[in-house]
Order: sequence, then structure tokens, then C-alpha cells
Amino acid sequence: MSVEIGIMGLAGAGKTTVFNALARARVAVATYAAPGGEPHRAVVHVPDQRLERLAALFQPRKVTPAEVRYVDVAGSLQTDGTGARAAQVVGQLRNADALLLVIRAFASDVVPHPLGQVDPLRDLRLLHEDLVLNDLTVVERRLERLEKELRFARNAPPEAARERGLLEQIKEALESGRPIRDLGLADADAKLLRSYGFLTAKPLMILFNTGDTPEGIEEIIAAARAAQPYARTEVTSLAGRLEMELAELEPAEAEEFKTALGIAELGLSRVIQLSYRLLDLISFLTVGPDECRAWTVRRGSTAVDAAGVIHTDLARGFIRAEVIGWEALLEAGGWNEAKRRGLVRSEGRGYVVQDGDVINVLFSV
Repeated sequence: MSVEIGIMGLAGAGKTTVFNALARARVAVATYAAPGGEPHRAVVHVPDQRLERLAALFQPRKVTPAEVRYVDVAGSLQTDGTGARAAQVVGQLRNADALLLVIRAFASDVVPHPLGQVDPLRDLRLLHEDLVLNDLTVVERRLERLEKELRFARNAPPEAARERGLLEQIKEALESGRPIRDLGLADADAKLLRSYGFLTAKPLMILFNTGDTPEGIEEIIAAARAAQPYARTEVTSLAGRLEMELAELEPAEAEEFKTALGIAELGLSRVIQLSYRLLDLISFLTVGPDECRAWTVRRGSTAVDAAGVIHTDLARGFIRAEVIGWEALLEAGGWNEAKRRGLVRSEGRGYVVQDGDVINVLFSV
């Protein structure tokens, strides 16, 4: 399955720098003077030690990690004194499955902050208010149309009254500053609202883009979590410029610099994994001499759903799934030995797939 995360933030926050670090790309920074250009897109592999260890065991001809797409939108969503909005940027963000909010937490004499002074928590508050206001405007306009429709139309669709009640609930939450994603809407209600692409309904990652030596960032992160105690919200940090430069190096050279700088692990791996989990995604694995691969499904997906992700024919002719946890497979040292030990289970189409399951689908043509 394909998922897309939109990168947004104020001008000068380093969105494109973060994009380059995540995607190991070399897009020129500060290339967007105004909204309206084409966004930069990149497919990013999700780091997964489980897949790496299984590949080391099976020595396949091909290793395929799970993927997430990142989109660096063409412009900035920001509030100015007149309340104007970058409508085209909002339109691009509405198509994303989740948002990555880049907040500036670094000083620079070369790139001045558009608001004069670096204040990460202020910027977070302003952008949160912007997202809420964008959704509130959409809700109010739709409620006006629904009121007319219900008042004057003889044959108003039955869903109209339900939609009005739901939007009134959302309006009340937004007016209090609470995002839609925190309301815990039922699946049927979320489906009814899907076409609106509400920004505050999307999972949100708050990413503080720090300098090379991020002093005081833990206190900022703690304050941000206290200010944004909402569902499906993650807060983390990344030394964007440093990690972009390391990502441009050859792996061996990058390791040398990491060792010299005392960096145990790149933050971008953590950000990518958080992005994946934020969307409530899990990976199941398939192994063999041809390919070891991580497949993406929503948490709660069944064995037949997983089969369909691999190929529609597998779902159509599904008989059963042979399942084993990745650690048990590693310990056994191979698929045949795992079966000999009775570690491989036989599961039906309704089995709920677990993160890290290794699955072999048996099907009829």
C-alpha cells in the first residue's frame, strides 16, 4: 500500500533540508519563493533490522524494504497580519495521509527568521492555529450550505442531517483549539468526512529542526508535548543540515564522520520509523531465495488482506497462511527447520496479522 506524508512549516524552517535528509536527495534549498510550484516527492525506505537479519540468513537475490513517500510542498503555510492563507499549499497538504510539521529550532545569521526571532514554541502555536482555522473555515462554509439544503430541499439526502450533527461537533472542538484527530471519531464518521481532507484530522509529527549541537531540545520537546497532548501526535527532533550532509556521503565515509562526531544513530531513521507508526502501519515479511521483503498493511489487517497486498490472485484463491514470528524463524535458522520444530502455524483468512509476522500464503489458482 502507498502512503504519503506532507512536509510543512514556516518559511526558513528548513523543510527542504529535512526532505533532503530523509530522502537522501539533493534538492536545492530555498527554491520556493511563493506557493504554487510543483512539490518535491521521494520514496523512502523504512529502516527495519528484522528484514536485514532475515536477509542475512536467507541470502536472497533481492531485499525490498517497506516504503513511505514524503512530499515537500511548494511554499509555506503561515499566518500574516491579514490572515491570508497559501491556498495552493493547503490543497497539496489535503492529499497527504499525514503531516510532518517542521519547526525551526536553530539560529542562523544567513537565514533570518521571518518573524524576527527564533521561538520554536511560538511557531508551533501559530501553525497549530493555522491548521485549526483552515479546517474551521471549511466546516462553517459546509454548515451554511447544509442548513439551506435541509431547510428548503424537499428531498434532502438522509445523510445530510447526520453530516450536520457531526460537523457541529467538530466545529465546537475546533473553536476550542482541539484538532479533529483527537475526537476519536467512529470509522463510519471518518469515512463520511474523508472527502474534505481536513488537515487536523491527519496524524501529525512535530519535528524540531535543530542546529548541529541541539542544546536544550529535550526541554522544548517536553513543552511541545504538554502543549499538544492530542491523539496521533508525535514530537521529535532532527539536526537537519548535519544529517542532510551525512546522507550525501558514501556509507563508509558517513560512518567515519558519525564516529568522529559521536553520533550513534542518525535521527532520520527514527523519524522515518515514527512516520510509519504514526499512520498505524505495520510490516509483515516474506522470505526466500529470490526475495526478502517487508510489506505494509494497516494494523488490524487480516491474513487475506495481507495476501491481497502481495497479489490480488493470492487473496482470491486464499487457502491458508503459514505464519511464524521473525525472531522464532531466526532462532530456528530456516523455514524448514522451523516447520520441523512445529513453530510455523496454520492460520485462516480471518487471522489478524501482527507486526513482524513472516507469512507464506497458500492459494489455489
